[in-house]
Amino acid sequence: MPPLAPPASKKSIKASYTMDGSSAEAAAHRYQSLFSDVAGISSRELLGDSLLPSSTPTTSSTSTVQPTWRFHGHNVLLVDVRTDSERDVSMISGAVSLDEFKTNILPSLESRTSDSALPDMIVTYCTIGFRSGMEARNLIYEYPHIFVGWENDDHSAQEEGRTSITKVGNLDGIIPFANASTEYETSSNNEQSPHRIPMEPLIIDRKTKTATNKVHVYGPSWKIHLSPTYEAITFSRIEFAWRGLMVLSRSCLSCNTSCVCCKR
Repeated sequence: MPPLAPPASKKSIKASYTMDGSSAEAAAHRYQSLFSDVAGISSRELLGDSLLPSSTPTTSSTSTVQPTWRFHGHNVLLVDVRTDSERDVSMISGAVSLDEFKTNILPSLESRTSDSALPDMIVTYCTIGFRSGMEARNLIYEYPHIFVGWENDDHSAQEEGRTSITKVGNLDGIIPFANASTEYETSSNNEQSPHRIPMEPLIIDRKTKTATNKVHVYGPSWKIHLSPTYEAITFSRIEFAWRGLMVLSRSCLSCNTSCVCCKR
């Protein structure tokens, strides 16, 4: 079982949509549990920690602000590990692709000793937690001088050769995130609070940076997990099967075996 962070979300959000009696979050948790050395991050907790008025910049009542992602006091950068075709449908606001992360941000993390402008926690995400768990684990094993799992404390920053300490987490996926963001926005709109800060869209079109109701859910079996607020987009059956084989054939850097077989 992954080392989940204990505090619950500060926002009350209803349970997510179900498929065969199990919620999207429960399905994601099963995938997250394959990666016991990576923190399993709940979208609800991420939203609760990030979107409270005390967590967001001051703004006028007529303007909106882009979410600043935070989790238990950490400055979070969301890294979308999905394919280009999936990201072309939509992304979480403020997220970057894995290629963008490795090209533009990783070099700064490698060279720094301390810089508050850089994230101190990287949270990967995919559809529902499997591919992102694989990439999160690979970051920890490929760059041990930068990244640590959630169970490591800050004293590990003193280890010889370590240039920084950056936590790594695995989000439960864009499906649970979309569900939670819809319910969060509904809950917020029902609360007539003068302190509620209007936020920019949480799910955006990659090119226009504007709100979209489309979410790529990888395969047809995941459609029922998604809130009816969103339109589910999938790969064709042939592409779904081919991409699934490609993912399962990838090696886990921590043990050089298929990630399905790796329980570390």
